[in-house]
Amino acid sequence: SESFVQKSSGINAEYGGELYTRHNDQNKLIAAICASPIALNQHKINRGRRITCYPALAIRLDGNYKYSSDPVVVDGNMITSRGPGTAFAYGMTLLEQLKGKEVRDRVAKDMLYSS
Repeated sequence: SESFVQKSSGINAEYGGELYTRHNDQNKLIAAICASPIALNQHKINRGRRITCYPALAIRLDGNYKYSSDPVVVDGNMITSRGPGTAFAYGMTLLEQLKGKEVRDRVAKDMLYSS
């Protein structure tokens, strides 16, 4: 698989940690939204990079990242987003990273989404 995306549930899952590590080691796209960016910290993935997560959980990043309040953060091969209200922007960002800006723009237009 070219990417690994983890939803909010399962932030302590061993399975997720193994996949994050494997994908990161191969410089493949990894993505996490809401509470799941905490798993990146738990598995020591890309520490020192810019990241976002559900605001109330930012303290669980333990200062190991450059926390951002942006709705979606892309830093290298890592995409993170804050939560339910940012899910659409997160999805459009994932689509752009996987299929390119032209596909993202076409899908956004068809869905009446403007960023």
